[in-house]
Amino acid sequence: MDRKKVGFRLSLTEFIYNGCFAAANFLSVFLEADGFTAGQMGLITALISGVGIASQPTWGIISDRVRSVKKCFMLCMACAAACALAVPALSAAGGAGRILAVGMLTVMYFFFHPSNMMMEMWLVRVNDNPLLKIPYGTVRSWASIGYALISLAFVPVLRVMPVRNVYYFFFAFAFLAFLLTSLIPSESEGADAGQGRRRLKDMPFKALLDYWIAAYVVFEVLYLIPFSWRVTYMVFGMKEFGADTSLYGALMFVSGICEVPMLLLVKRFSGRGGWGWPLIVSAAFLSAEYAVYTMGRSLPLLVFAQLLRGFSYALYVSGRVRYLSRLAPKGMEASTMALVNTVTAVTNLLAAAGGGFLLEALGTRPFFGLLCALQTVSVLVFIGSHVVGVRFLKRMPADPQCLLVRPRRR
Repeated sequence: MDRKKVGFRLSLTEFIYNGCFAAANFLSVFLEADGFTAGQMGLITALISGVGIASQPTWGIISDRVRSVKKCFMLCMACAAACALAVPALSAAGGAGRILAVGMLTVMYFFFHPSNMMMEMWLVRVNDNPLLKIPYGTVRSWASIGYALISLAFVPVLRVMPVRNVYYFFFAFAFLAFLLTSLIPSESEGADAGQGRRRLKDMPFKALLDYWIAAYVVFEVLYLIPFSWRVTYMVFGMKEFGADTSLYGALMFVSGICEVPMLLLVKRFSGRGGWGWPLIVSAAFLSAEYAVYTMGRSLPLLVFAQLLRGFSYALYVSGRVRYLSRLAPKGMEASTMALVNTVTAVTNLLAAAGGGFLLEALGTRPFFGLLCALQTVSVLVFIGSHVVGVRFLKRMPADPQCLLVRPRRR
């Protein structure tokens, strides 16, 4: 394998693939433009989140069984692209077509939800591959750059065409990501690649029932409830600041660009305190972002909030994948990630179902104040789980580098 070629192709794939996220991030804007209310948007978001309950474990187990997240990623990209192609035409038909468009989006997310999990696991394997050792942060930073630039490009584009057309762009980005991935050798995944399928009965599923994995799941549930509400109802936060929804892509550009420095620094930062600390700092940044939405009406404050979001998301996505991959039983990394994602998909479903109605009942500013409080609780719970695990239960994770606190010396 040529290290430079693999690194270049992976970086380009990440750049293009995150165009799918830039397009998918317009879901709430698309639904509002199609005439759905906040409550209806919450129910639709819950439905879309619900498909992750089935898709995450399905694809996680399949990828561990065939020993290739790359092959599963390619299949998911091809299927998601095909579904996205039908959405604009169905939406434009109006009437029942709007409902069919939502149904097709739901199917699209069955394949798109797990694709990110598989891409993140692939980057970790490339980073850990002794023949490559391509830094995770270097490649992942191109994902943020791609997301930022493509989100910004949507601003002028969506001023001259309907929002529904973002799904044509989703199709194009997904198809290109599929083609680029096919050019990267499977050996980039490491020594297990190409060793044939594993039998289900030989996979140590019981090892997933671990205190440290369970403790992380609790944290992630508390972390993602406010995060998912923020993603879904950001459009209402913008209106509170007097910003037009056509600027949505520009705000996503700011947050995406701000991810890059954190992605490049996260390894050095984590090396001193363990892989749990990026998650703590991420939640703290999010709490500050939600607090901003409760104050003022100036555009500069809204832009500052996106800076906080960019820092936060970079720390979360990089810290999470490394933290979980080091807690996971050997050979079960994707299944561990899928287990966590399944639980959070259930959480997102329940949260999304009531989030819109809660927003309507509280009002925008008190709603984001609630998000700030919930995010702060997630920090306290995560730290508390480490104190209880180490100091009281005397349990150690598979990799001590995950610890926030150290055992007492005798």
